[in-house]
Amino acid sequence: MSAPSKGRFEPRRQHLMYVIDLDERGYFQAHVQNDNGTCVYKLNNEDSDDGSLWLVTDGFMKHAYDHHGLHKYLQSIGIAKPTGTISVER
Repeated sequence: MSAPSKGRFEPRRQHLMYVIDLDERGYFQAHVQNDNGTCVYKLNNEDSDDGSLWLVTDGFMKHAYDHHGLHKYLQSIGIAKPTGTISVER
């Protein structure tokens, strides 16, 4: 009789999607959703006097479409896992 095979534990990788909801005429809205489609973070420029995003102004992102900078910020606040990935949907 053969011994049962030992399964390897492989943690589920987190994949986030950066979805640009609106980017026209000076208005910008976007959100980040997880694998299940649940919104985990929202950003917009509605509260800005000059139309900029505070994440760009404060240096976390280089521009509104900088998903790598956004991912690093989300890691720093505990939303994104260090081994996770992020992609952009426009």
